[in-house]
Amino acid sequence: MPIFTYKAYNAFGADVSGSIEASNSGEAVSRLRKDGLYPRAIALPASGAPLAGARRLFGAGVTTADLAAVTRRLSTLTSSGTALFEAIDVLAVEEGASPLGHALIGVKEAIAGGASLANALRAHHGIFPELYVSTVEAAEASGTLDEALGRLAEYMERRARIMDKIRTALVYPVLMMCVAFIVLVFLFIFVIPRIAGIFEDTGQSLPLITKALLAIADNARRFWYLIIIALIAASTFGRRWLKTDQGKKTVDGLLFKLPVVKGSAVKFYSASFAMTLGSLLANGVPILAGLEMTKRVLNNAVLALVLDKAIREVREGMALSTSLKDSKAFPVMLVHMTATGEKSGALGAMLLKAADSYERELESTIVRTLSLLEPALMLAMGAVVAFIVLAILLPIFEINQIIR
Repeated sequence: MPIFTYKAYNAFGADVSGSIEASNSGEAVSRLRKDGLYPRAIALPASGAPLAGARRLFGAGVTTADLAAVTRRLSTLTSSGTALFEAIDVLAVEEGASPLGHALIGVKEAIAGGASLANALRAHHGIFPELYVSTVEAAEASGTLDEALGRLAEYMERRARIMDKIRTALVYPVLMMCVAFIVLVFLFIFVIPRIAGIFEDTGQSLPLITKALLAIADNARRFWYLIIIALIAASTFGRRWLKTDQGKKTVDGLLFKLPVVKGSAVKFYSASFAMTLGSLLANGVPILAGLEMTKRVLNNAVLALVLDKAIREVREGMALSTSLKDSKAFPVMLVHMTATGEKSGALGAMLLKAADSYERELESTIVRTLSLLEPALMLAMGAVVAFIVLAILLPIFEINQIIR
């Protein structure tokens, strides 16, 4: 039988970890619970690690859109009267040999072994995030799993939609920069060296701008390997630096300061905060646990400090809206709607309304930002082209003047 590694809480709430031999993840969960442990993560058998690594290498992971689609289908099946075990079996067959299909088979086996849906999902934490599992756990405790699955599917669909909008907005600028880079490489390798030879044959003194262009082209041609090494080194160092606390804090802070991206960043994080916390509260997750999970979902170092402070103050009895107002990290309207939701006892619903509003504003902000970014890119490319054309044409004009 395979050996599973696990992380769990004991009866005193302390973290424990170890390994257990079981035929499947469901049996492992059941045996741990019999031992008085509450598993929060169970790793797949070690033999599956190379396959998982290969899937990560070739990008065959599970996207938010994939998980949203499966959750929507699971909600439809269970709300129509299909038993949970049967519904998951149908989805596992439908997904086939995909990573999500393998995870669903494991979930089905765990449920067959007596585990709850939340514990079965928790064994596949690489597929189902903590927010997903905690929402299901709260819904099972309150007996509202059907409704919770529908709300969870809606949350994930909306989050996937926001991320798609961000990615779509970046396609055009990235494409423009790639085309510009290819054109410049072509000019520097094939066109400019030939023109340089013509200028050398004339023996004419060249303008400063032409000398600068030829020097750049010559150095790029002679030291291309050093340029590639420098780019790789800079990329490696940059990625490592971004993983440090200081690097992440610096970049995340710049998102709220740079004029070009500030508006979009504020709308994006406001929508994500309201959508995530609102969905968790609507599904019965306690506010402190909801804030903790929302902080991890936002994955922003600046907002993490704000939400850590909010968690401490809410635990001490302060209203969430008061803490958010003092931080000045979120827009006034979001703070006001949070306060209204707290007074009416419908904070989750009010935050979801705010998320709708900020999602629409985000879309319009992205459109406006792109309308400014496109001409800026065109101007930058035009300036580079003008520099090259001017550097080539100036000596030609001078030669024509001499001939006359």
